Amino acid sequence: MNSFPNLDSLRNVTGTLERAGITSALGGSGLLASLGFAGKVRDWDLTTDEPLDRVRAALSGFEHQHVGNNGDHADDKLVLFGGEVEVIVRFALRSNAGVVRLATIVTERWNGVSVGSPEVWAVAYRMMGRIEKALLLFGLLERRGANPQAIAWLLAQPLPDEIRERLTLLERSDTSSTT
Repeated sequence: MNSFPNLDSLRNVTGTLERAGITSALGGSGLLASLGFAGKVRDWDLTTDEPLDRVRAALSGFEHQHVGNNGDHADDKLVLFGGEVEVIVRFALRSNAGVVRLATIVTERWNGVSVGSPEVWAVAYRMMGRIEKALLLFGLLERRGANPQAIAWLLAQPLPDEIRERLTLLERSDTSSTT
């Protein structure tokens, strides 16, 4: 049986962002659920590449808490609905080589919500040390192929060598399968 936070809260936030012209995408365990990899979601993680001030203005009708960058995160987060929905603004993680920007790339819709990139979240999960989740997504990408634009974006970031090598293998397998 699936266990999810309130989908209406998620749709309310994404609808508000969309009406303000702000692109957002579901990531984290919500992304995993949309792919059939998770039956339990603790909270809805949304990402957006828009500036914090613009996102805050769009969500001004909602009570929210702001969490600045901390630990491995080099981004901002707005927490809404008592933690049911988190909007990660300009998603970025620190690596030994620098700050890795993790773009909001919409791939599909699920339950009326834009869903983010498995490529981006495979890298994010690996960087955060959530190996099992990263392996699920990397395995999916190996089976179905990866988005070349997402791979190119990620490879332009200061990634740890192990992740860069994994993405390069995905990039090469996509190239070799199309020739």
